Amino acid sequence: MTMSSGDAFSLPLVFSLGTGLPVLFFTYLLAYSMEKVGVWFNAIQKVEKVMRYAVGGIFVLVGIYYVAIFAGWVG
Repeated sequence: MTMSSGDAFSLPLVFSLGTGLPVLFFTYLLAYSMEKVGVWFNAIQKVEKVMRYAVGGIFVLVGIYYVAIFAGWVG
């Protein structure tokens, strides 16, 4: 096909650019998005740690409240 065409050298170049550039573009997007996911993941880990302690504290307080009710300390 290339030899029968008048553009024997430019047709493979156009084909390689047409198939290679989208692959490079999507590879760059994937790498960039993974970097952003890493940043978000680190932020979520920090929030999750604080929330874990907060919920644990709430459970302890509710447990103390129920012990107080069943022990008769709170009317």
